[in-house]
Amino acid sequence: MSSTISLPAAEIWATTILLTLVVVVLRNVFLVAPRDWQPRGKLERALRYAPLAALVALLAPEVLQPLATAAERAGPAGFAQGLTDPRFVSALVVIVVSRLTRNALAALAGGVGLFWLLAS
Repeated sequence: MSSTISLPAAEIWATTILLTLVVVVLRNVFLVAPRDWQPRGKLERALRYAPLAALVALLAPEVLQPLATAAERAGPAGFAQGLTDPRFVSALVVIVVSRLTRNALAALAGGVGLFWLLAS
């Protein structure tokens, strides 16, 4: 049984605008805050990695899902078959190329190019 949620357009727009304002304020508060309020030391260094951590959190389930699904269906043989999934292989290429070249554009080009070759 599925139920639908019916909201007036004004409530949807109000929610969207309020959430946009909250995100903009939270992302930019450190640009206008006095220096005393800005993070220092270990917190400042840790915040440098927040965008990368968010990207990994978004992509890891998409890349690792074929491994888990294949392992559930066919056991160890399925896991080995999941290792050949284009998403997983492309992610490995991105990691290797980025570590070897320290060039994000080269890593992205290598991963996307390999994905296109394997997926077609």
